Amino acid sequence: MENSNFDIFNLDNEAFIKQKPSKIEDENIYKPYPELGKDGVYKSLIRFLPNIANPKKSKIQLYYIWLKDPADGSAFVAHCPTTVGKKSPLKEMYWKLKNSPSAKDQELSKAFSRKEDFYSLIQVLKDPNRPDLEGKIMVFKFGRKVNDMIEQQIKPDFGTPCNPYNLFEGKNFGLQVRKVGEWNNYDLCQFVGNGEGARVDGVPVKDTDEGKETIMNYLKTGPMNLCDYDYKEWTDSDRETINRITRSIVPDGRLVSEIMGATTDSNTASAQTSNSTQRSAEEDFMGTEKPFEKTTTKPVTENSATKKTTKTTASSSLDDIYADL
Repeated sequence: MENSNFDIFNLDNEAFIKQKPSKIEDENIYKPYPELGKDGVYKSLIRFLPNIANPKKSKIQLYYIWLKDPADGSAFVAHCPTTVGKKSPLKEMYWKLKNSPSAKDQELSKAFSRKEDFYSLIQVLKDPNRPDLEGKIMVFKFGRKVNDMIEQQIKPDFGTPCNPYNLFEGKNFGLQVRKVGEWNNYDLCQFVGNGEGARVDGVPVKDTDEGKETIMNYLKTGPMNLCDYDYKEWTDSDRETINRITRSIVPDGRLVSEIMGATTDSNTASAQTSNSTQRSAEEDFMGTEKPFEKTTTKPVTENSATKKTTKTTASSSLDDIYADL
């Protein structure tokens, strides 16, 4: 008999306890956290960059709901359909509970409050906290405050407009992030200096053919997956998880069924209609009545019929980037 069989006499207690999965850190995300800065303030200089894979998506906005299951403590980040102008059952649940005369329901509504993030590509110009990041292209996640500063540059109340994403005339952005209460505060951040070319190896590029080639080659060294942070339709698995957590949060099963169930039925019916229409169009095009293989399509909501879907491809030149910005 092998010695390993005697492990039954030396049981490892930890093997019988459910282990929490380790959090996977996204190495592409730039993290100017106050706790990592000198004296509780994170200071650095960055430059906003256009998304070479899809210039129209150089700044991504995302609404989401952070759902936490009170039963087992598990969490799920649900992308909110309102991001793309669609009806959201989670938003409806929020307002149903928020407008309830019950103080308990009003408290429960907080579990469905919508949050907002923005994502852009940036170049790290100076960072005394992390000198190893200087010169790198990363993904910067930011909130409404920084977004307002960007829009104020593009459409200022006074002065000359400046698009921070312009590769030859954009301004650099000074980050100064501190803690106010429990939240990271960006009030002291600002665009600095005058517009200049994005820097490659520390030198601002010029608006010439050579400069365009240089900056294009540089942009290709950074993350090409900014759209990975964009809104995504719920999968069947997502919907199952969202429904499960919602039922765990809200004790009124009838209310949950009324809101979540009706939405599920509506999406299913819309998806079936879409499948039928697509199959008919394919048969007309091919001039055959031979059945097509069954395909799976994403659920369609009432507002999605007017939304056009385009395939993201990498821009072939800097001119394409500016044409799309």
